[in-house]
Amino acid sequence: MHVFKFRPSSHSEDFTIIARYQNEEEAKRAYDALRKLIDYLRKHEEKIDWSPDEAKIWINGNKIRFDVYTAGYLDDVESVMRTAANPDSVEWWTNYQQLEISVRVPHGLTPQAAMIVLDKEEAQAIRWLVENCGEPKVTELGNQDKWSWIYRGENIYSYNNDTLYLGFEFSLESRKNWLVEEVED
Repeated sequence: MHVFKFRPSSHSEDFTIIARYQNEEEAKRAYDALRKLIDYLRKHEEKIDWSPDEAKIWINGNKIRFDVYTAGYLDDVESVMRTAANPDSVEWWTNYQQLEISVRVPHGLTPQAAMIVLDKEEAQAIRWLVENCGEPKVTELGNQDKWSWIYRGENIYSYNNDTLYLGFEFSLESRKNWLVEEVED
């Protein structure tokens, strides 16, 4: 007799589920329930298309984040998140990224003035960031300011070619004033 284990298909992706709760105690209760589910699934891997050993669970205050590579069959995970405690929200993401995107600009420049002063692509990128992430956090660096945005959502940045995909390809390869870093809450 041969036992075959099937893993995620070529249609699989990195999935992230983020649940936010009223308080840390509820998040802890849901986190503990998820840990029990993972332990159960280690003994019953034939019921899922992903490896429990590759799943990652984080808890930070009142928030839980669950990451795994799968074809998206995570209803049991979401169900545990919802029944162990009552979340304020549950978000599903495919290829989730949490990034800090920053640019150094001349001191005192405003985002509105940047549209005129900077090159067309930089102005487009700043416009996209303001529209999708809000006004930048400004840090004074002498004769320059550093504008920073925190982005949370679907994959927009490729580490392979140092490019942001903001409705257009914005290459950072030759732009030494731009920086993208992965961040955690």
